[in-house]
Amino acid sequence: MKRLTIKKLIVISQIESRSLELPFKNGLNIILGGNKTGKSSIIKSIFTTLGCECKRIESDWKKLISYYLLFFKYGEKLFCIVRKGKRFQIFENTGDAYSCIIETEIFHEYSNCLMDILGIKMPCVSSKDGKQFNVTPPLLFRFQYIDQDEGWGKIADSFNNVAYIKDWKPNTNKYVCGYLDDTYYELQAQKAEYILKRDDKKKEFNYNQNFVSQITSTLTQFENIESVEDVITKIESLLIEAENLRKIQFSYSVDMSVLENDIYINQNKLNIVKHNVEETKKDIEFAMTQKDELVCPICGTIYSNRLEEQLNITSDYAHCEKLITELKNSISTTIEELKNLKEKYNIVSLKIQSIEQKISNSQELLSYSSFYKNKGQYEIYESCNLQLELLQQEINSYISKIAIIDDKINEKKSKERSKDIRENIKKYCRILADAINLPKTFIKLKDFVQIINRTGSETPRLVYMYQSALYLYNLYRANSPFNFFVIDTPNQQGQDAENLGSIFKSLELFLSDDGQVIVGTERETGLEQKANNVIRLTEKRRCLNNINYNEHLELLKKLQKSAANWVSANHKKFN
Repeated sequence: MKRLTIKKLIVISQIESRSLELPFKNGLNIILGGNKTGKSSIIKSIFTTLGCECKRIESDWKKLISYYLLFFKYGEKLFCIVRKGKRFQIFENTGDAYSCIIETEIFHEYSNCLMDILGIKMPCVSSKDGKQFNVTPPLLFRFQYIDQDEGWGKIADSFNNVAYIKDWKPNTNKYVCGYLDDTYYELQAQKAEYILKRDDKKKEFNYNQNFVSQITSTLTQFENIESVEDVITKIESLLIEAENLRKIQFSYSVDMSVLENDIYINQNKLNIVKHNVEETKKDIEFAMTQKDELVCPICGTIYSNRLEEQLNITSDYAHCEKLITELKNSISTTIEELKNLKEKYNIVSLKIQSIEQKISNSQELLSYSSFYKNKGQYEIYESCNLQLELLQQEINSYISKIAIIDDKINEKKSKERSKDIRENIKKYCRILADAINLPKTFIKLKDFVQIINRTGSETPRLVYMYQSALYLYNLYRANSPFNFFVIDTPNQQGQDAENLGSIFKSLELFLSDDGQVIVGTERETGLEQKANNVIRLTEKRRCLNNINYNEHLELLKKLQKSAANWVSANHKKFN
């Protein structure tokens, strides 16, 4: 049984030259820290790394953190996600090192790669342009998190980047509980494939049927056909035209390769210059705090730090800033040139396709003409009729296969199966309701999700009851990525003593090493001795430290080297 387990979170602040590493274990993990100790920011960082944009996160934390690193295990394989801004990288452990398997700033490219790792195939549709893509992390993991700020008033509504997806709530409600699972979507994909093949055979059938109708309707149709010599001359002319266009196409391809290489080289230059700007900025800030002489904090060498030297450093900084602007402009111009070339390349490609189709039609005409003249109309008629019979058999076969799949789909969507799943979820809801002193009469599911129709302190208890019950329900499903659960209790000002006591009491249900629960709280839960992992945060606004900063930078450096090799290899492959 494959399970998703979070192994470790590392956040790195290059601004402060500080970092933080938090290990996680199976079973119950407790993050204990008072208000403003960074507890919630750390918890949100888990989902930020996964690509889930929390609705509320402190702006200071977002500015502070340069890199997010999340290590997780799925099945027997270990992976690492690195996020910096909009750029995502995924690495797979290959023994004593990590190999990059993707680097991208395109969210859906990253998301599709992650879903492939998890074996998830749930197609979603954009409500903006109708494009189809695989389910995204904020949809897949929305039930795995109760956010301190947004999660206690509504069920599974802590992330921003979901609203552009059509029917995102009902579809993921059905998927996460296993009602419309991977098997359902595999059946739908197979059905779509069969429908496509059936329709192709229907088109071929109609084409042959029209041909037979033409033969039977008149004996003179071939009298109007061009002579064989004229058709051959026409084909030769089309071949020459296609060859000339291919030469132009090749020329465009070469020019595009040159431009893509220029973009790649300038992008690397830009990254180097940006890094130099950051280093120069640090030099300026350090020099401004020193007297006329400064001592290198690394090698101990004494340097002059008069105004002239400080101006020289500032001049270097200004030069780098100018160079960044020039490189960005150059990259932008080159990208525009590449776009124009691609448009020309596509136009030529379409012309070549059109010519090739004309050649194919002419060759087919020659073949039919020769067959007709040599064998006679009757033999053509008999051959085409036989072909029609074979095509009809294939069409009937696909119709039968589609009907069998429809039966399987209807079985997956049966009322009995829906009822069984609802009852299983309700069973766990009743267990949680007992643990948190909530009346069982409050349990009401719609679309497999608890209805929130209560106010006051009962609302957060309903949220907690349902999402906890869903976690326990999913815990023993085969190959499920839903066996981790993150709970961030409200801060002290928003904590209801009775609610909090009930939550702490119910944590006894989450001690199993088969799953993983991470709880963030300001107060002792009473289960610290039973928990597999307790992390204590004590300093306000100082959860980062410099203890392992250099070690983390070295790890990051190795990962970035692997990513650079992956980018280079894929760039060469693309060209």
